Amino acid sequence: MKQLPKMTWGKPTEQPAIYFAHANAYPPGSYLPIIEALAQKRQVVSYLQRPLWSPTPAPSELKSWHQLSDDVITFFEQNNMKNVVAVGHSLGSVTAFMAAQKRPDLIKALVMIEPVTLPWFFCWLTRAFPSMVKKRVAIIQKALGRPDRFASKQEAFDFHRKPRAFKRISDENLWHYVNAGMVADGDQFRLAFPREWEAKIYGTATYFRGQLLHSKLPVLAMRGAHSNTIDEKFWRKWQRNPNHRFIDFPDAGHLLPFEEPAAVIKQLMPFVEQQL
Repeated sequence: MKQLPKMTWGKPTEQPAIYFAHANAYPPGSYLPIIEALAQKRQVVSYLQRPLWSPTPAPSELKSWHQLSDDVITFFEQNNMKNVVAVGHSLGSVTAFMAAQKRPDLIKALVMIEPVTLPWFFCWLTRAFPSMVKKRVAIIQKALGRPDRFASKQEAFDFHRKPRAFKRISDENLWHYVNAGMVADGDQFRLAFPREWEAKIYGTATYFRGQLLHSKLPVLAMRGAHSNTIDEKFWRKWQRNPNHRFIDFPDAGHLLPFEEPAAVIKQLMPFVEQQL
């Protein structure tokens, strides 16, 4: 298999790097404040998921998130990474967790920021009735319908400044996303993360709640009170796992690392330092 792409921050050392796993539709550079804080401790390495490969593979290849977690395992093997501390947001935290369940030697501790823990029935629907899910699930339709080309980065910023989903994100942090999420294409800028891939990932959501409840992997879990990916009932149930720690952010949502990066850094750094 070809060498999988990555980004790095900080200087390599003889000590294991910190692995950072980005979310669906948000390239690693979107998380610059958090990554720079982590890079003060160790080199940070981030694998670029399939939608960011060049050439970009067809979204139809994806059947479940287990394929994405297998990519993480391949990436670790290619880079001789073992026994690392990982930090992930949304999909990234899920694929890192799944990889750790399959290969416990790879990840020794994990920060899961707003992991996508959808209920069994929805995940079953994505497998049993994929066409129906694609047509009827609002977030998939929204992804497919979003503009993917802009005349300038400023135009991209102005567009993303308006949606309700981004209202709690400062201009500075929104610019981190725009700078990471837009790439030059001729005299325009396009989404680095193709919208067809974003929709496909939503439409292949994979159930893993049971593994979370019984996992012995040291985990620090973070949830925004306005989360649409971790329901309150499951959040309370998950907290029965004695191996995991839990932090609530009352004024944040699923985009917690962009909405409150300083607060996230304050909470995750003691855990990361303890586990390194």
